[in-house]
Amino acid sequence: METDQFVERGIAVFSNWGMFGSVAVGFVMEGIQREVYELSLIGVAAIVIGFLGHLVINAYFGRSFSRGEAGLGLATLGSMTLLFTVAWLTSGLTKTSVWTGLTLIAALIVTGAIFLATRFGLKGAFSQFHGRGARGGPR
Repeated sequence: METDQFVERGIAVFSNWGMFGSVAVGFVMEGIQREVYELSLIGVAAIVIGFLGHLVINAYFGRSFSRGEAGLGLATLGSMTLLFTVAWLTSGLTKTSVWTGLTLIAALIVTGAIFLATRFGLKGAFSQFHGRGARGGPR
């Protein structure tokens, strides 16, 4: 029975991100192409809604993010931030591209911080990254 729930949760998560992720990429790319910031904002909102959908799926199945999901999310955020910064510094990005990138990165960081604060509390969220080892000292 546990395996069935694991598979069902995986299907739900992939379906959620497949739908909201493709909508997000489409609107962000179209907004940048047409130089319409509002279209890009729809894509950013789709990413935030996809994250909220993932939270609903986790709550329904009584689970939290797996280490792989958390790692993938952090790696994606880090590489996206690095690529955006390099592109901004080395090429002539348009005003819409810059604002879209900054909005997307800020939205992801704020959404993640709100999740950690509501899930673990402010002190507990900090403890997720910095805690004590088995002997009571720093890790």
